[in-house]
Amino acid sequence: KNIAADQDTVFNIGSVSKVFAATAIMLLADEGKVALDNPVTDYLPEFTMADERYQDITVRMLLNHSSGLPGSTIWNNFGSEYNRNIYEELLASLSRSTLKHRPGELATYCNDGFTLAEMIVAGVSGQSYGDFLTERIFEPLAMDHTGLGVGGLPQGMTPARFYRPDGKSEPLEIVSLLGSGGISSTAENLCQFADSFSEGSAILSPQSRIEM
Repeated sequence: KNIAADQDTVFNIGSVSKVFAATAIMLLADEGKVALDNPVTDYLPEFTMADERYQDITVRMLLNHSSGLPGSTIWNNFGSEYNRNIYEELLASLSRSTLKHRPGELATYCNDGFTLAEMIVAGVSGQSYGDFLTERIFEPLAMDHTGLGVGGLPQGMTPARFYRPDGKSEPLEIVSLLGSGGISSTAENLCQFADSFSEGSAILSPQSRIEM
């Protein structure tokens, strides 16, 4: 239909979502509520694996892809509805899994580490992950066109649509893997977020910016 994308057009941003998860963890680190080099089990005691080395996975390893976790739990996490059982399903899957390598040994790209980071944010803050991002990142940075996937946007926001050759649009997608890939935003809002990592950031301490 030749509808031009503009500064208010909202796109699913995929793995750029990971930077929001890392920022959320660093906000909690600034408050002394999370320590990057503490074991993940300090914050998620329900997290277990069929590989005793999982106990050596630290929060930092989730964020730099060096945890050794198997990879990505995709099933039931892409569609038109948010999967409300995502945390339970991930924990159940990991409880039967072994590691790819010793924690911290090397970096292997891993989405599931960011779902665990998302769970840490929710558990430590006592808020849903989406509410935490809204209150601590989106609102302070005036990111008024950023939120969960385009399939769940509030009224009034314009999502980017994918059109088939026959002119019909595909359903708007919700990615339930919020921490690793489920956030939506505009190009302009992402510039506002990127600028928050400049000197004088209103969100993170200088130490946390340098750490990231």
